[in-house]
Amino acid sequence: MSAKGIRPIVSEYHLLWEALKYYEERLEKLSAMETDEDRQLTYDEKLQDLEGMLKALKIAAQEDYQLDLS
Repeated sequence: MSAKGIRPIVSEYHLLWEALKYYEERLEKLSAMETDEDRQLTYDEKLQDLEGMLKALKIAAQEDYQLDLS
């Protein structure tokens, strides 16, 4: 998230964090159950992208509101 990006309020940070963590769990399950290597790779790539988004969201929440998202 850039400085010119969205500026969520506290409750929106929590909602985004919860939604992304739920999606992360879902992708992990799908990846673990997948037998097709190409589809598994797709899930794993999404998980890597999601990890970056979670880190960026955590940093933004800390900078904007001193929130500790965990």
